[in-house]
Amino acid sequence: FNGLQLWLLYPLATLDGEIFISQLDVDTTFRPLLAAPKHDPGKKVRVICLDAGHGGKDPGNQAYGRREKDLTLRLAADVRDQLQKMGFKVVYSRTSDRFIELSDRPALARKYGADLFVSLHFNGTGGDRSAAQGSEVYALTPVGAASTNARGEGAGARASAGNRNDARNLLLAYQIQKSLVKTLGSEDRGVRRARFEVLREATMPAVLIEAGFLSHPTEGKKIFTAEYRKRMAQAIAEGIQGYKRVVER
Repeated sequence: FNGLQLWLLYPLATLDGEIFISQLDVDTTFRPLLAAPKHDPGKKVRVICLDAGHGGKDPGNQAYGRREKDLTLRLAADVRDQLQKMGFKVVYSRTSDRFIELSDRPALARKYGADLFVSLHFNGTGGDRSAAQGSEVYALTPVGAASTNARGEGAGARASAGNRNDARNLLLAYQIQKSLVKTLGSEDRGVRRARFEVLREATMPAVLIEAGFLSHPTEGKKIFTAEYRKRMAQAIAEGIQGYKRVVER
């Protein structure tokens, strides 16, 4: 879609030489981008909750002696700096190396009156470390569909709080992924769907960002540098700003 990879909820079907897209994809994948949801007049996107993934007893992915939990905390600080320059107010799920239960993270966003919830992560892979690189952004899976990496399972999952914002979740994920790929020149792994707990429990539009692969021999070394993380933070902040411009009347 406009040069960016979007993972569909269902495979395309063909009949008599014509291609068909599922109605669920029409409604929850393409419509939010072609006819973006708008806020009520006067409603603004002001407060952003940054969720630095993992922490405390949960180190997250580890590669070359570096831990995801430390790098997400540093990235959160860089994203905060960029967002504050743009006039946003920023709140956090954590500001130090401590463990926060997954369900408590969106609950804190709700407590602080956040308009958006953005969970920051870095990817990793075992085996051939050079096999995977690039950024991907997740929005909550709509009811009636399986998650991107679920191999067709989970289509019968019940609705959760986060499904109320399906259209805005997808739009936010798209804007951030588009900005990451453009700014970093990273491999586009696409806008994906998942039922991560932090996305299910969020009562405001929410995304989970896998900003790059720590395990990749080239990309990982870039992520370890402050300069590259600052560029990454700029891209994330500009994606949020892009979302704000689209939804505000």
